[in-house]
Amino acid sequence: MSLIPEHWTLEFHSGIPIYKQIVHQVRAAVADGRLRAGEQLPTVRALHLRLNVNPNTVAKAYRELEHLGVIATEHGTGCFVADQPKIPKRPAGELKSVISQLCARFSAEARSHGISTAELIQHLNHLPHE
Repeated sequence: MSLIPEHWTLEFHSGIPIYKQIVHQVRAAVADGRLRAGEQLPTVRALHLRLNVNPNTVAKAYRELEHLGVIATEHGTGCFVADQPKIPKRPAGELKSVISQLCARFSAEARSHGISTAELIQHLNHLPHE
């Protein structure tokens, strides 16, 4: 299936549960338009084989995504991106915490590739704004 993410990477020793990493990957793909409403996600079996994780982990991630309103399950046909996937609105305090966590992870990942924080900021400033 073409939607199996070739570029997804899971960090098995990060302390973040694998199912949450899968949830994050799907939500990010929906938010940036790589996955659109109505598109079918890989089956649990296909994704567990591709990512080399337990199928129960993928199933748990899909249940979480369905609970969040990001995907819808159609029995007998599979899981699809919801017609109007929900992008959560967060309270200001929680938003600040999420931003701090994202920045720390992003900065650490960039440093591991030899990219400075200044280079990140310069590039981020040139991205289109919403």
